[in-house]
Amino acid sequence: MTDQLGIDELALIAAGHSAFQLLWAGVELGVFDVISKNPGLTRAKIAEKIGLEAQPTRILLTGLTALKLLVKEAEQYRNAAIVEQLVVSDSPQSMVDILGWQAHIVYPGEMDFLESLRRNTNVGLSRFPGNETNLYQRLAHDPVLEKVFHRAMSSLSRSANAMLAKSVDFKGISQLTDAGGGDGTNAIALARAHPNLRIAVFDAPSVCQLAQRNFENAGLADRLHAHPGNLFATPFPSGTDCILFAHMMTIWSLEKDTVLLTRAYEALPAGGRVIIFNMMGNDDEDGPLATALGSPYFLSIATGEGMLYSWREYETCLSKAGFKQTQRLALPRNHGVLVGIK
Repeated sequence: MTDQLGIDELALIAAGHSAFQLLWAGVELGVFDVISKNPGLTRAKIAEKIGLEAQPTRILLTGLTALKLLVKEAEQYRNAAIVEQLVVSDSPQSMVDILGWQAHIVYPGEMDFLESLRRNTNVGLSRFPGNETNLYQRLAHDPVLEKVFHRAMSSLSRSANAMLAKSVDFKGISQLTDAGGGDGTNAIALARAHPNLRIAVFDAPSVCQLAQRNFENAGLADRLHAHPGNLFATPFPSGTDCILFAHMMTIWSLEKDTVLLTRAYEALPAGGRVIIFNMMGNDDEDGPLATALGSPYFLSIATGEGMLYSWREYETCLSKAGFKQTQRLALPRNHGVLVGIK
């Protein structure tokens, strides 16, 4: 039966920490990049190119092969097809930056997942400098980690933005506010796909500085600008007729999500739209797997209160805020869109 767990699957769960460390070592040591450029290398040649001795190389390559990240044919190695697509650093769809976020932020913080469950708060946040109550504010104390985080979020956004730009009707929108828009990756992608769209990124001051630089580098500063402030207190930019919450509703409790949506409702004109875009959980709470695996980060590190909620829960928040929910749009990679109209 397909719903039965086998011994290999259980072993992978029980030793998932080792599986990730093997993957991350392969990334950091350049194994996948080296093999991508030179498919068919032997173990000895790989050891020479990545600067490891024979025994560590054997342990690493055996692990990567058992995980099916590498394919071994006779004594030669090549990358699995999915590795070529997503793990080789110069691939257009590379998720290396996301793995960096996992390695440097998610992995350390989730060491405290059990205690976070017991105390219903983000105990893992204590591993990051600062006194603030959420990760996003604390990152300002560590520019290196802040860069790791925003590179990962940009990578996530790049993979999702094409879906968003193609799937949502932006006709009739003149001024969009990207609430919690980060370094501007969303805004740049949407502006390029919709030349008449003007966009404001509404985020923390330090993040808005990154976004403004990116707008200038992209040659889009005439249509894109940053709006620094606090999403729960600072007024939304004037003239906004559409507010986008992209990967934002997962951060907070449903009560706070309703507060944000209510603020959006009050800021919009009649006929204005709100768009919720992120990964969606099933209404019967049995997955999907990527959603289930993503939620512990929000409890143990990010805010101590968020998770990847179900479609139905977001729809309830929209209704409580006053919106008429007009569209539920399922997208690839467990993403989805909900649109509400004032």
